[in-house]
Amino acid sequence: MTSVFEEKSISKAIMRVGLPAMLGQLTTLIYNIADTFFVSLTREPAAIAAVTLCAPILLIIMSIACIFGMGGSSVIARLLGEEKKKESGTTMNFCVYGMAIAGVITLVLGLAFLQPLAKISGADADNIAYTCDYLKWIFAGAPFIMMANGFVHLFRSVGLIKEGTIGLVLGNVINMILDYVFIAIFEWGTAGAALATSLGFVCATIYYIACMIREERRGNQLVPLSPKRFAPDAAMIRSVVGIGIPGALITVLMSVSNIVLNNYIGIYGSDAVASYDCFLIRTL
Repeated sequence: MTSVFEEKSISKAIMRVGLPAMLGQLTTLIYNIADTFFVSLTREPAAIAAVTLCAPILLIIMSIACIFGMGGSSVIARLLGEEKKKESGTTMNFCVYGMAIAGVITLVLGLAFLQPLAKISGADADNIAYTCDYLKWIFAGAPFIMMANGFVHLFRSVGLIKEGTIGLVLGNVINMILDYVFIAIFEWGTAGAALATSLGFVCATIYYIACMIREERRGNQLVPLSPKRFAPDAAMIRSVVGIGIPGALITVLMSVSNIVLNNYIGIYGSDAVASYDCFLIRTL
C-alpha cells in the first residue's frame, strides 16, 4: 500500500491525517455532552452528577486503548518507512488482540470493584446508585470502547484514514440516537446513557472489524485479523508499550485530577457537581 505521504504533498497529507485526529479528540467530548444533555432531561441533579463523576473513568478506559493505538500506530509507521510490511501487519494484529484482551480484563475488574470505583470517583449516598448504573454498562462495553478508540489510530497509520473517520462518526451518531431512545422514550436514565455509549462503540468496532476482513480478503497484508498472525515478541511489545504509555498517561493524569476535583466539589452535593458539568459544556 502506498503511503499517504507518498501520494500527496506534505501540507495536504498533514491535513488528511490531522483532521481525523482532531475529530477523534472531539469525539470524547461529544459523547459526554450527548449523555449529559439527554440525562438532564430527567431533571435529576444526582443523575447529571453521576455522568460527571463517571466521565474520568470512561477517559481512563479510552487511555488504555491509546497504549496500543498510539503506540502501535507509531511502530507501524516506522516499520512502513523501513518497508517492512510483514512486521507492520504483525504489529497491527498484536495491537488489535491486545486491546481486546485488555478490554476483557477491564470488564471483569470493573464489575468486580464497581462500588469502590464509584466511591473513588466521588459518588455519595445521593448519587451512588446512578453512578453505579452508569459504570456498570460502561465496564460491560469496555472491550469495544478500547477497540473502537484504538482502531482509529491504527487505521490512520496504515492509510485507512477515511474508514477510521467513518467509524468515529458512526459510533457518535448511534450513541446520540440511542441516548434519545433509551432516556427520552424508555426513561432508563444514566443506565440508558451508558448503554447508548457502549452500543455506539460496539457498532464502531463491528465496522472496523468488517473493514479489516475486507482488506484482508483483498490481500492487504497490513491489516491481518487472523489469530494465526498473533505472534508478538518482546521487542515488539516493548516498542508499542514504551511509546503508548507516555501518550496514555496524559489522559490518565488529567482524569485523575478531575476525580480529585469532583471529590472536593462533591462535598457541596449533587447540585454542585451537576452545575460544574454544565459549566464545562458551556465553555467548550
